[in-house]
Amino acid sequence: MAGQLNPNLLLVVPLAPLAGSAIAGLFGTRFFGNLIGRTASHTVTILGVLIAFLISAQTLMLVMDGATYNGTLYTWMKVGTLKMEIGFLVDSLTAMMMCVVTFVSLMVHIYTIGYMQDDEGYNRFFSYISLFTFAMLMLVMSNNFLQLFFGWEAVGLVSYLLIGFWFKRPTAIFANMKAFLVNRVGDFGFILGIGLLLAYAGSMNYAEVFAKREEIALLTLPGTDWMLITVACICLFIGAMGKSAQFPLHVWLPDSMEGPTPISALIHAATMVTAGIFMVARMSPLFELSDTALSFVLVIGSITALFMGFLGIIQNDIKRVVAYSTLSQLGYMTVALGASAYSVAVFHLMTHAFFKALLFLGAGAVIIGMHHDQDIRNMGGLRKYMPITWITALLGSLALIGTPFFSGFLSKDSII
Repeated sequence: MAGQLNPNLLLVVPLAPLAGSAIAGLFGTRFFGNLIGRTASHTVTILGVLIAFLISAQTLMLVMDGATYNGTLYTWMKVGTLKMEIGFLVDSLTAMMMCVVTFVSLMVHIYTIGYMQDDEGYNRFFSYISLFTFAMLMLVMSNNFLQLFFGWEAVGLVSYLLIGFWFKRPTAIFANMKAFLVNRVGDFGFILGIGLLLAYAGSMNYAEVFAKREEIALLTLPGTDWMLITVACICLFIGAMGKSAQFPLHVWLPDSMEGPTPISALIHAATMVTAGIFMVARMSPLFELSDTALSFVLVIGSITALFMGFLGIIQNDIKRVVAYSTLSQLGYMTVALGASAYSVAVFHLMTHAFFKALLFLGAGAVIIGMHHDQDIRNMGGLRKYMPITWITALLGSLALIGTPFFSGFLSKDSII
């Protein structure tokens, strides 16, 4: 039965991880005198993400039956005719992203209990990853550019906190600063694109902007003979290049491996780096009106897919190898977007999220087993000592290279 989704239930999805993050971050750290211990911190954050996942899964089932939701929950302010609102748009794309984000986040939360057990920043770490989940959910569920931009910047901020989690290491401080600054370059293009669309469509709501897309497609940028829609789409895509680490804004991603491994799995596999892919898929009605913008997307994606694969071959750090592989796969997704195959790009996004998170978590287990040595030249014959990790890493690798009967085969084959 096709019907409306319950907005109050949808509101619980981002707010449950936020509540868990607030409890662990305020009462579990020195901020309020560490009132709750480790067990309470991880229990409350895992519970928040679990609730979010269960509601997301239920939402996906309803959406597959034809239910949708597009509505405003709260009007923040009105400036003349411009309304700044918080609202949700839940369709098949959003519901799929909600399930991916919450499920991978749940797995990472559970994995972190063992991975970070010797770390004094345990509670702070749980607070950060829950906050990250909240920011990512706000991004994918938004129905307007204002909320999209809030989520976009919030995931950037939390990734900065996570990459520099071990803030006493000079390399970690350098890496998180680099990630933050490179993302700012992309975000500058992103906000210009939003500004252009706002100036000519007079609204920040997706549906209202898309309704005026035919009118915007006839306009040129004042003072030039460039098509306005092309400039706006390329500006939006520059934002995606920063977040999704496309050439030449890819330089932050390999360095971001300085953060703890659960973060690499969360940020660089399933959630943050796919925000750009999600955004371009969401803006597909606009991109379809500009062949130039699509060609630009296609070329950038192809360069990234090719060269990051080459760079991955010569790395010695186990996490960097997987990071370059992520860059290459993001290039594949971008190529699919440039070829107007949005559903294929999003399908690969989903399959990649699961097997890449698996590979990162497997790499984390190996790093712990090797007493924090990340050099693959010192590894070998670990099958005897870590048979389960060996099996999981093998399955993840087979999916990644596109072996028939694995998920990666289906999505990569569709792109090719």
